[in-house]
Amino acid sequence: MNKTSRIFVWTVLIVLFSFVSFGSTQAATKEFKDVSKNHPNYEAIHYLQDKGFIAGYTDGTFRPQDMISRKHVAKLLDQALKLPQASTTVTYHDVPKSHPYYASIMKLTAAAIFSGGSDGYFNPEAPITRIQMAKVLDIAFDLHMTKHDAFYDVYNDHWGYTHANALFASGIAKGYQGEFFPNEAVTRAHYAQFLYGAILVKNARPATGQVTKGKAWDLVNRLPFQLEKVMREGQIYGQSYADIEPSLRMYATKSFTGNGLPAYYDKACTECYASVFPFIRFEPYVRFDFNQPDANTLNVNTVEFQNGFSVGGFVAYQFKMQDGKWKMNALNFTPVGTKNFQLTIKEAAKVIKEEYLSYGNKNPVVKHVTTTQQVELDPVTDAKYTFDQYTFNVETEYGRMKVRFNSSDGYTIQ
Repeated sequence: MNKTSRIFVWTVLIVLFSFVSFGSTQAATKEFKDVSKNHPNYEAIHYLQDKGFIAGYTDGTFRPQDMISRKHVAKLLDQALKLPQASTTVTYHDVPKSHPYYASIMKLTAAAIFSGGSDGYFNPEAPITRIQMAKVLDIAFDLHMTKHDAFYDVYNDHWGYTHANALFASGIAKGYQGEFFPNEAVTRAHYAQFLYGAILVKNARPATGQVTKGKAWDLVNRLPFQLEKVMREGQIYGQSYADIEPSLRMYATKSFTGNGLPAYYDKACTECYASVFPFIRFEPYVRFDFNQPDANTLNVNTVEFQNGFSVGGFVAYQFKMQDGKWKMNALNFTPVGTKNFQLTIKEAAKVIKEEYLSYGNKNPVVKHVTTTQQVELDPVTDAKYTFDQYTFNVETEYGRMKVRFNSSDGYTIQ
């Protein structure tokens, strides 16, 4: 090859490489005409774009305020989760095999993340509501419901209660002034933000096959709540235990539904929110142990504070993996008495701080003031026992408050 030919070849290569570099840079930094850099969802939208999940429209817009359809939610989730090929007998009247989103919709259906209506229609063009979005993200990313009562407008008999609380606990959705607005349609920009948040939660988890504290805490909150909900509704509609047992089996083993749960059914409260099962809120911040003796068994030991309905006590749960799902297998509750929690000042301060944070206080400061001795009777033996009662000052943006806290049972007096 002569000198002139070599110069020509190198010139062509340099030009080609410059086009490749330019093209890849453009793909990574492409801007949408209607999503400026100060848009609140800019980071989420461009993260999904960089991953190749979204491309916007041919006119260079993203249309962030448009409602997102169910078919597009299915497509994005399929891309984010990299689901295997679907194997399901479910069919939808409005999603034939020729439908451009058929594969994604069927993959999510097979994974039990999405479902259609009882009429056999999927409604692919319909917008998705915020509570429906909460459900699919909760299931798809196995979010952890470590909070209760996060939103005023998703009360505990709402079908989406666990899903909305899981999104809140995971930091994906905070709502507005205590409300979630469950029936509002989700915009494209907001869905990008929710999906981005769920992906970050998943990526932040340790790569381990063992159950984490977050998952164990989720089971302690979620499964008792679901079981109680089934039992309460059964009582409301006058159903026998045999009528509701198939529904209970979704959340509990055959052993527990046959031997443990029947005794709880008559106690299910239809006119109040008193819980038959332990109601766990802040207790895992200070007392929570779990172990996994084998891949299909999880033991959890925690406590329930006295809360006006319960006297407080030691809680021992066992969960079993069955049909690919964790289910409740056993529950043991021991009331506080001569054997009690003996919570330390540091633990009490932690609980009080978490409680005030849950009320919306930004940075409560909890200071111990005094410790006094109190006397109670064991509820079983009537034996007297003494315990420490701590007094704290709590400084918030709304002023100073005095709080007393029982070391024996976690009862808070404000």
